Amino acid sequence: MYLRRGKWYSDFYYNGERYVKSWGAISKTVAKEKDRKFRTEVGEGKHLLKSKRVTFETLSKKYLEYAKLNKKPKSAKRNEVSMNMLMPYFKGKMLGSIHPFMLEKYKKDRKEEGKEPATINCDVVVLKNMMRKAVEWGFLSQNPLRDVKLLRIDNEQMFVLTLEEVDKLLEECQKSSQRKKARYLRDLVLFALNSGMREAEIFNSKKTDINMGARYITVTDTKNNESRNVPINDTLKETLERRMQDQTSEYIFCNSKGEKLTVLTSAFYNAVKRAGLVRIESKKGETKEIRFRFHDCRHTFGSRLGMIGTDLKTIMEIMGHKTTKMAMRYQHPMPSHKLEAVKMLDRTPSKITTMKERERKIVKISK
Repeated sequence: MYLRRGKWYSDFYYNGERYVKSWGAISKTVAKEKDRKFRTEVGEGKHLLKSKRVTFETLSKKYLEYAKLNKKPKSAKRNEVSMNMLMPYFKGKMLGSIHPFMLEKYKKDRKEEGKEPATINCDVVVLKNMMRKAVEWGFLSQNPLRDVKLLRIDNEQMFVLTLEEVDKLLEECQKSSQRKKARYLRDLVLFALNSGMREAEIFNSKKTDINMGARYITVTDTKNNESRNVPINDTLKETLERRMQDQTSEYIFCNSKGEKLTVLTSAFYNAVKRAGLVRIESKKGETKEIRFRFHDCRHTFGSRLGMIGTDLKTIMEIMGHKTTKMAMRYQHPMPSHKLEAVKMLDRTPSKITTMKERERKIVKISK
């Protein structure tokens, strides 16, 4: 609050927006009281600033430019896919006219089209982030979609391999037809199963990232942009030593020209098919085919850590999880592991001493 030319003014920022109001030529005491009341009302949303007349198309264009500049290419591409889905629903609308009910209707319509909750949530997150940026860029005074909830998603179907299935997959990977100078598939799968690294992280890994003496790999190009060190076990060490023999490329895994891998070849999917890594699961009366994906190598790694009793914090640090919610998935063991757990009960005495019997024994001994 300040005095200018005999008039008192309130001038402050709230949620990134500037609020200025003149109280006229009044006493300082009265002006302070009005200033206090004005600030309270602004906090309660009673003095929202008018939104600039910006259309959804204009914001979407600016947001995609922002995504290409600030996000990873894969994320920016996914934002573009979501934008194509959102456009028919919000095209031509002013930002100030977009409200939560419209987004709820979008969620409902997409769900009725048969889209998975995870897919719909991707679109919802993009729109919410767009509106958040609109506030930051001065197009809106506040984000009307801030409190819109995401759809509930059942736990992700994880295909965790047994040791026998691991052997079968590696055998088929070795048999897969590959170019002579790029026979990396078996090593690639073995690497993923023993490091828990994401596909992109593996493809981006260079030989200079390996510290064989201290036995860790430094992962810098991560999903959350935070580097981490992945420990090297004996199996991973042997795999890396084989890969280091190739002097044609700076990358751990490369194509026949020594260039960084960008996509997983069909050789992997053919190996999965020949290994029979397909399961049929029933849910709510519907059957669904679950096929093993390369990302399931990461799930297998995490689950195996969980089943041998590795603590949650260690799993999070090795795999690069930011929240315990993600790592908690690996605390649920495979059915075979659960069976082995209850079989331990078969080895307990069949006769259990009751508390009263134990008390009688204690009394007898004390006498």
